[in-house]
Amino acid sequence: MNRPENVNSTNQSKPQLSVIDISKKGRQRLRSRQFSEACELFSLGLEREPENPYLLSGMGDACREVGDYSEAERCYSRLLELDKNNLFALRGLGDVCKKLNRHHDAITLWDRYLVLRPQDKFVMTRIADSCKVLMQFERAEQAYQQILKISPSDRFALTGVADLQHRLGKDEEAIASYEKILKYDENELHILTIIGKLCWRISDFERAEKYFNRALQVDPQNPYALYGLGNCYRWCRQYERAVEVWEKILIHSEGTQALHTRMGDAYYNLERFEKAEQSYRQALTFGEDYFATVGLICLFSDREDWENASLFFNSLSIDSSAVTNQIEVLIKRFVRSGLKESMFELFHFLSSQKVANTVIFDELDHQLKHLE
Repeated sequence: MNRPENVNSTNQSKPQLSVIDISKKGRQRLRSRQFSEACELFSLGLEREPENPYLLSGMGDACREVGDYSEAERCYSRLLELDKNNLFALRGLGDVCKKLNRHHDAITLWDRYLVLRPQDKFVMTRIADSCKVLMQFERAEQAYQQILKISPSDRFALTGVADLQHRLGKDEEAIASYEKILKYDENELHILTIIGKLCWRISDFERAEKYFNRALQVDPQNPYALYGLGNCYRWCRQYERAVEVWEKILIHSEGTQALHTRMGDAYYNLERFEKAEQSYRQALTFGEDYFATVGLICLFSDREDWENASLFFNSLSIDSSAVTNQIEVLIKRFVRSGLKESMFELFHFLSSQKVANTVIFDELDHQLKHLE
Protein backbone atom coordinates (compact mmCIF):
# COMPACT_ATOMS: atom_id res chain seq x y z
CA MET A 1 0.00 0.00 0.00
CA ASN A 2 1.11 3.60 -0.50
CA ARG A 3 2.53 5.25 2.56
CA PRO A 4 0.65 8.29 3.88
CA GLU A 5 2.49 11.52 3.18
CA ASN A 6 2.11 12.73 6.77
CA VAL A 7 3.96 9.62 8.03
CA ASN A 8 6.85 9.16 5.56
CA SER A 9 7.90 12.75 5.02
CA THR A 10 10.60 13.53 2.50
CA ASN A 11 11.86 16.18 4.89
CA GLN A 12 14.95 14.53 6.43
CA SER A 13 14.93 16.92 9.37
CA LYS A 14 11.54 15.59 10.55
CA PRO A 15 11.98 12.63 12.96
CA GLN A 16 10.57 9.28 11.84
CA LEU A 17 7.50 8.03 13.74
CA SER A 18 8.10 5.13 16.08
CA VAL A 19 6.16 1.87 15.66
CA ILE A 20 4.25 2.71 18.84
CA ASP A 21 3.23 6.09 17.40
CA ILE A 22 2.23 4.48 14.11
CA SER A 23 0.06 1.97 16.02
CA LYS A 24 -1.58 4.77 18.03
CA LYS A 25 -2.28 6.84 14.95
CA GLY A 26 -3.66 3.78 13.16
CA ARG A 27 -6.06 3.13 16.05
CA GLN A 28 -7.14 6.76 15.95
CA ARG A 29 -7.95 6.40 12.26
CA LEU A 30 -9.95 3.24 13.01
CA ARG A 31 -12.02 5.00 15.67
CA SER A 32 -12.62 7.86 13.22
CA ARG A 33 -13.69 5.31 10.56
CA GLN A 34 -10.87 6.41 8.27
CA PHE A 35 -10.19 2.82 7.36
CA SER A 36 -8.02 3.30 4.26
CA GLU A 37 -5.71 5.66 6.13
CA ALA A 38 -5.55 3.17 9.01
CA CYS A 39 -4.56 0.39 6.57
CA GLU A 40 -1.70 2.54 5.25
CA LEU A 41 -0.40 3.26 8.73
CA PHE A 42 -0.57 -0.35 9.93
CA SER A 43 1.05 -1.52 6.68
CA LEU A 44 3.91 0.90 7.27
CA GLY A 45 4.39 -0.36 10.81
CA LEU A 46 4.32 -4.02 9.72
CA GLU A 47 7.15 -3.37 7.26
CA ARG A 48 9.31 -2.71 10.30
CA GLU A 49 7.78 -5.17 12.79
CA PRO A 50 5.88 -7.86 10.83
CA GLU A 51 4.90 -9.84 13.94
CA ASN A 52 3.82 -6.94 16.15
CA PRO A 53 0.49 -8.14 17.65
CA TYR A 54 -1.01 -4.65 17.92
CA LEU A 55 -0.22 -3.89 14.29
CA LEU A 56 -1.51 -7.28 13.08
CA SER A 57 -4.73 -6.84 15.03
CA GLY A 58 -5.20 -3.27 13.80
CA MET A 59 -4.43 -4.24 10.19
CA GLY A 60 -6.93 -7.10 10.41
CA ASP A 61 -9.64 -4.79 11.73
CA ALA A 62 -8.98 -2.10 9.11
CA CYS A 63 -8.85 -4.57 6.19
CA ARG A 64 -12.07 -6.20 7.38
CA GLU A 65 -13.80 -2.82 7.35
CA VAL A 66 -12.71 -2.02 3.78
CA GLY A 67 -13.70 -5.50 2.56
CA ASP A 68 -10.18 -6.89 2.06
CA TYR A 69 -11.08 -10.16 3.78
CA SER A 70 -8.13 -12.09 2.43
CA GLU A 71 -5.60 -9.75 4.02
CA ALA A 72 -7.68 -9.50 7.20
CA GLU A 73 -7.74 -13.29 7.50
CA ARG A 74 -3.96 -13.45 6.93
CA CYS A 75 -3.33 -10.94 9.73
CA TYR A 76 -5.67 -12.60 12.24
CA SER A 77 -4.38 -16.09 11.42
CA ARG A 78 -0.79 -15.00 11.90
CA LEU A 79 -1.73 -13.43 15.20
CA LEU A 80 -3.32 -16.70 16.36
CA GLU A 81 -0.16 -18.56 15.36
CA LEU A 82 1.71 -16.26 17.72
CA ASP A 83 -0.97 -16.41 20.42
CA LYS A 84 -3.76 -18.98 20.07
CA ASN A 85 -5.85 -17.20 22.70
CA ASN A 86 -5.65 -13.70 21.27
CA LEU A 87 -9.14 -12.31 21.85
CA PHE A 88 -9.00 -9.69 19.10
CA ALA A 89 -7.94 -12.26 16.53
CA LEU A 90 -10.57 -14.84 17.57
CA ARG A 91 -13.34 -12.29 17.40
CA GLY A 92 -12.07 -10.57 14.25
CA LEU A 93 -11.41 -13.77 12.30
CA GLY A 94 -14.87 -14.98 13.29
CA ASP A 95 -16.31 -11.79 11.80
CA VAL A 96 -14.36 -12.37 8.58
CA CYS A 97 -15.63 -15.95 8.33
CA LYS A 98 -19.18 -14.71 8.83
CA LYS A 99 -18.75 -12.18 6.02
CA LEU A 100 -17.51 -15.00 3.78
CA ASN A 101 -20.52 -17.18 4.76
CA ARG A 102 -18.28 -19.63 6.60
CA HIS A 103 -20.58 -19.68 9.57
CA HIS A 104 -19.40 -22.99 11.04
CA ASP A 105 -15.83 -21.63 11.19
CA ALA A 106 -17.09 -18.36 12.68
CA ILE A 107 -19.01 -20.13 15.46
CA THR A 108 -15.98 -22.29 16.32
CA LEU A 109 -13.79 -19.20 16.69
CA TRP A 110 -16.36 -17.32 18.76
CA ASP A 111 -16.87 -20.35 21.02
CA ARG A 112 -13.14 -20.28 21.73
CA TYR A 113 -13.43 -16.57 22.45
CA LEU A 114 -16.28 -17.09 24.96
CA VAL A 115 -14.23 -19.62 26.90
CA LEU A 116 -11.87 -16.74 27.63
CA ARG A 117 -14.48 -13.99 27.95
CA PRO A 118 -17.78 -15.69 28.79
CA GLN A 119 -19.78 -12.52 29.48
CA ASP A 120 -19.40 -10.89 26.07
CA LYS A 121 -23.00 -10.56 24.90
CA PHE A 122 -21.97 -9.04 21.56
CA VAL A 123 -20.16 -12.22 20.54
CA MET A 124 -23.08 -14.29 21.80
CA THR A 125 -25.29 -12.26 19.46
CA ARG A 126 -22.94 -13.04 16.58
CA ILE A 127 -23.20 -16.75 17.36
CA ALA A 128 -27.00 -16.57 17.44
CA ASP A 129 -27.10 -14.77 14.09
CA SER A 130 -24.89 -17.36 12.42
CA CYS A 131 -26.88 -20.22 13.96
CA LYS A 132 -30.04 -18.74 12.42
CA VAL A 133 -28.37 -18.71 9.00
CA LEU A 134 -27.46 -22.38 9.50
CA MET A 135 -31.05 -23.05 10.68
CA GLN A 136 -29.72 -24.18 14.05
CA PHE A 137 -32.62 -22.48 15.76
CA GLU A 138 -32.35 -24.25 19.10
CA ARG A 139 -28.69 -23.24 19.46
CA ALA A 140 -29.56 -19.68 18.40
CA GLU A 141 -32.27 -19.43 21.05
CA GLN A 142 -29.84 -20.77 23.66
CA ALA A 143 -27.41 -18.01 22.74
CA TYR A 144 -30.08 -15.32 23.09
CA GLN A 145 -31.24 -16.75 26.41
CA GLN A 146 -27.64 -16.70 27.61
CA ILE A 147 -27.49 -12.99 26.82
CA LEU A 148 -30.73 -12.35 28.71
CA LYS A 149 -29.28 -13.98 31.82
CA ILE A 150 -26.55 -11.34 31.73
CA SER A 151 -28.68 -8.45 30.50
CA PRO A 152 -32.46 -9.10 30.86
CA SER A 153 -33.42 -5.96 28.92
CA ASP A 154 -31.06 -6.48 25.96
CA ARG A 155 -33.09 -5.39 22.94
CA PHE A 156 -31.27 -7.54 20.38
CA ALA A 157 -31.64 -10.69 22.44
CA LEU A 158 -35.31 -10.05 23.23
CA THR A 159 -36.04 -9.42 19.57
CA GLY A 160 -33.94 -12.41 18.51
CA VAL A 161 -35.80 -14.81 20.81
CA ALA A 162 -39.18 -13.45 19.73
CA ASP A 163 -38.31 -13.66 16.03
CA LEU A 164 -37.14 -17.25 16.43
CA GLN A 165 -40.31 -18.27 18.23
CA HIS A 166 -42.31 -16.48 15.54
CA ARG A 167 -40.45 -18.34 12.80
CA LEU A 168 -40.94 -21.70 14.53
CA GLY A 169 -44.68 -21.15 14.92
CA LYS A 170 -44.53 -20.81 18.71
CA ASP A 171 -47.07 -18.02 18.55
CA GLU A 172 -48.02 -17.71 22.22
CA GLU A 173 -44.37 -17.71 23.29
CA ALA A 174 -43.51 -15.18 20.58
CA ILE A 175 -46.29 -12.85 21.71
CA ALA A 176 -45.01 -13.00 25.30
CA SER A 177 -41.45 -12.25 24.13
CA TYR A 178 -42.51 -9.35 21.91
CA GLU A 179 -44.55 -7.93 24.79
CA LYS A 180 -41.37 -7.81 26.89
CA ILE A 181 -39.87 -5.50 24.26
CA LEU A 182 -42.86 -3.17 24.61
CA LYS A 183 -42.03 -2.74 28.29
CA TYR A 184 -39.01 -0.73 27.17
CA ASP A 185 -40.70 1.04 24.26
CA GLU A 186 -44.49 0.86 24.33
CA ASN A 187 -44.80 2.69 21.00
CA GLU A 188 -42.57 0.39 18.95
CA LEU A 189 -44.69 0.32 15.79
CA HIS A 190 -43.13 -2.75 14.17
CA ILE A 191 -43.59 -4.83 17.31
CA LEU A 192 -47.19 -3.69 17.82
CA THR A 193 -48.17 -4.82 14.32
CA ILE A 194 -46.35 -8.14 14.68
CA ILE A 195 -48.16 -8.90 17.94
CA GLY A 196 -51.43 -7.95 16.27
CA LYS A 197 -50.77 -10.41 13.43
CA LEU A 198 -49.82 -13.19 15.85
CA CYS A 199 -52.95 -12.62 17.94
CA TRP A 200 -54.96 -12.81 14.73
CA ARG A 201 -53.24 -16.07 13.83
CA ILE A 202 -54.24 -17.70 17.13
CA SER A 203 -57.80 -16.35 16.67
CA ASP A 204 -57.53 -13.92 19.58
CA PHE A 205 -59.29 -11.23 17.56
CA GLU A 206 -60.13 -8.92 20.44
CA ARG A 207 -56.50 -8.77 21.47
CA ALA A 208 -55.38 -8.37 17.85
CA GLU A 209 -57.74 -5.41 17.44
CA LYS A 210 -56.25 -3.82 20.57
CA TYR A 211 -52.71 -4.01 19.23
CA PHE A 212 -53.63 -2.77 15.74
CA ASN A 213 -55.39 0.20 17.33
CA ARG A 214 -52.32 0.91 19.47
CA ALA A 215 -50.21 0.87 16.31
CA LEU A 216 -52.59 3.32 14.63
CA GLN A 217 -52.25 5.68 17.58
CA VAL A 218 -48.55 5.84 16.74
CA ASP A 219 -49.05 6.01 12.95
CA PRO A 220 -52.66 6.55 11.81
CA GLN A 221 -51.77 5.67 8.19
CA ASN A 222 -49.80 2.50 8.86
CA PRO A 223 -50.99 0.06 6.15
CA TYR A 224 -50.14 -3.10 8.11
CA ALA A 225 -52.17 -1.98 11.12
CA LEU A 226 -55.06 -0.82 8.93
CA TYR A 227 -55.10 -4.11 7.01
CA GLY A 228 -54.98 -6.13 10.22
CA LEU A 229 -57.71 -4.09 11.89
CA GLY A 230 -59.91 -4.50 8.83
CA ASN A 231 -59.38 -8.26 9.02
CA CYS A 232 -60.58 -8.21 12.63
CA TYR A 233 -63.76 -6.38 11.65
CA ARG A 234 -64.28 -8.74 8.70
CA TRP A 235 -63.96 -11.78 10.92
CA CYS A 236 -66.60 -10.31 13.25
CA ARG A 237 -68.77 -9.69 10.15
CA GLN A 238 -68.55 -5.96 10.65
CA TYR A 239 -68.07 -5.51 6.91
CA GLU A 240 -68.90 -1.80 6.80
CA ARG A 241 -66.18 -1.04 9.34
CA ALA A 242 -63.77 -3.33 7.51
CA VAL A 243 -64.07 -1.57 4.14
CA GLU A 244 -63.99 1.82 5.85
CA VAL A 245 -60.60 0.94 7.36
CA TRP A 246 -59.24 -0.67 4.20
CA GLU A 247 -60.21 2.28 2.03
CA LYS A 248 -57.83 4.41 4.10
CA ILE A 249 -54.95 2.29 2.77
CA LEU A 250 -55.94 3.08 -0.82
CA ILE A 251 -55.65 6.82 -0.17
CA HIS A 252 -51.86 6.49 -0.15
CA SER A 253 -51.17 3.29 -2.11
CA GLU A 254 -52.61 0.96 -4.72
CA GLY A 255 -53.00 -1.76 -2.12
CA THR A 256 -52.23 -5.45 -2.52
CA GLN A 257 -53.97 -8.29 -4.28
CA ALA A 258 -55.10 -9.79 -0.98
CA LEU A 259 -56.50 -6.44 0.15
CA HIS A 260 -58.62 -5.98 -2.97
CA THR A 261 -59.89 -9.56 -2.82
CA ARG A 262 -60.97 -9.17 0.80
CA MET A 263 -62.57 -5.84 0.03
CA GLY A 264 -64.48 -7.57 -2.75
CA ASP A 265 -65.74 -10.19 -0.29
CA ALA A 266 -66.76 -7.51 2.21
CA TYR A 267 -68.61 -5.47 -0.41
CA TYR A 268 -70.27 -8.68 -1.62
CA ASN A 269 -71.58 -9.40 1.85
CA LEU A 270 -72.85 -5.83 2.05
CA GLU A 271 -74.66 -6.42 -1.27
CA ARG A 272 -72.72 -3.56 -2.80
CA PHE A 273 -72.15 -5.65 -5.88
CA GLU A 274 -70.69 -3.02 -8.22
CA LYS A 275 -68.02 -2.18 -5.65
CA ALA A 276 -67.41 -5.89 -5.14
CA GLU A 277 -66.86 -6.41 -8.87
CA GLN A 278 -64.49 -3.43 -9.03
CA SER A 279 -62.44 -4.82 -6.13
CA TYR A 280 -62.29 -8.35 -7.54
CA ARG A 281 -61.22 -7.04 -10.95
CA GLN A 282 -58.61 -4.82 -9.31
CA ALA A 283 -57.23 -7.88 -7.53
CA LEU A 284 -56.86 -9.65 -10.88
CA THR A 285 -54.73 -6.79 -12.25
CA PHE A 286 -51.98 -8.10 -9.94
CA GLY A 287 -52.18 -11.55 -11.55
CA GLU A 288 -54.24 -14.71 -11.11
CA ASP A 289 -56.20 -14.89 -7.87
CA TYR A 290 -58.36 -17.88 -7.05
CA PHE A 291 -60.64 -16.18 -4.52
CA ALA A 292 -61.20 -13.06 -6.62
CA THR A 293 -62.13 -15.27 -9.57
CA VAL A 294 -64.55 -17.30 -7.46
CA GLY A 295 -66.09 -14.05 -6.25
CA LEU A 296 -66.68 -12.90 -9.82
CA ILE A 297 -68.20 -16.26 -10.80
CA CYS A 298 -70.70 -15.90 -7.95
CA LEU A 299 -71.45 -12.29 -8.88
CA PHE A 300 -72.15 -13.06 -12.53
CA SER A 301 -74.15 -16.17 -11.65
CA ASP A 302 -76.32 -14.10 -9.32
CA ARG A 303 -77.00 -11.76 -12.25
CA GLU A 304 -77.67 -14.79 -14.50
CA ASP A 305 -74.86 -13.58 -16.72
CA TRP A 306 -73.83 -17.11 -17.66
CA GLU A 307 -71.42 -16.07 -20.40
CA ASN A 308 -69.20 -14.08 -18.04
CA ALA A 309 -69.60 -16.62 -15.25
CA SER A 310 -68.50 -19.31 -17.70
CA LEU A 311 -65.56 -17.20 -18.85
CA PHE A 312 -64.21 -16.81 -15.33
CA PHE A 313 -64.97 -20.43 -14.49
CA ASN A 314 -62.78 -21.59 -17.34
CA SER A 315 -59.97 -19.29 -16.28
CA LEU A 316 -60.25 -20.88 -12.83
CA SER A 317 -60.14 -24.44 -14.11
CA ILE A 318 -57.04 -24.42 -16.30
CA ASP A 319 -55.32 -26.97 -14.06
CA SER A 320 -57.30 -30.17 -14.52
CA SER A 321 -55.59 -31.89 -11.59
CA ALA A 322 -57.25 -29.40 -9.22
CA VAL A 323 -60.70 -29.47 -10.80
CA THR A 324 -62.46 -31.51 -8.12
CA ASN A 325 -61.18 -29.35 -5.29
CA GLN A 326 -61.93 -26.13 -7.18
CA ILE A 327 -65.51 -27.12 -7.91
CA GLU A 328 -66.11 -28.23 -4.33
CA VAL A 329 -64.83 -24.89 -3.02
CA LEU A 330 -67.00 -23.08 -5.54
CA ILE A 331 -70.05 -25.04 -4.39
CA LYS A 332 -69.38 -24.08 -0.77
CA ARG A 333 -69.04 -20.43 -1.78
CA PHE A 334 -72.38 -20.55 -3.65
CA VAL A 335 -74.16 -22.22 -0.74
CA ARG A 336 -72.65 -19.85 1.84
CA SER A 337 -73.75 -16.88 -0.26
CA GLY A 338 -77.30 -18.19 -0.59
CA LEU A 339 -76.89 -18.80 -4.34
CA LYS A 340 -77.62 -22.50 -4.53
CA GLU A 341 -80.08 -22.10 -7.39
CA SER A 342 -77.60 -19.96 -9.30
CA MET A 343 -75.03 -22.70 -8.85
CA PHE A 344 -77.32 -25.27 -10.50
CA GLU A 345 -78.02 -22.87 -13.35
CA LEU A 346 -74.31 -22.26 -13.92
CA PHE A 347 -73.41 -25.95 -13.83
CA HIS A 348 -76.22 -26.79 -16.27
CA PHE A 349 -75.08 -23.98 -18.55
CA LEU A 350 -71.47 -25.15 -18.48
CA SER A 351 -72.51 -28.74 -19.16
CA SER A 352 -74.80 -27.79 -22.02
CA GLN A 353 -72.16 -25.59 -23.64
CA LYS A 354 -69.39 -28.14 -23.10
CA VAL A 355 -67.04 -25.19 -22.68
CA ALA A 356 -64.81 -27.05 -20.28
CA ASN A 357 -62.29 -29.76 -21.03
CA THR A 358 -63.23 -33.43 -20.58
CA VAL A 359 -62.04 -33.70 -16.98
CA ILE A 360 -64.00 -30.61 -15.96
CA PHE A 361 -67.09 -31.72 -17.91
CA ASP A 362 -67.04 -35.14 -16.22
CA GLU A 363 -66.67 -33.58 -12.80
CA LEU A 364 -69.54 -31.15 -13.42
CA ASP A 365 -71.74 -34.03 -14.56
CA HIS A 366 -70.82 -35.99 -11.44
CA GLN A 367 -71.54 -33.03 -9.17
CA LEU A 368 -74.91 -32.31 -10.80
CA LYS A 369 -76.04 -35.91 -10.36
CA HIS A 370 -74.84 -35.93 -6.77
CA LEU A 371 -76.43 -32.58 -5.86
CA GLU A 372 -79.75 -33.27 -7.54
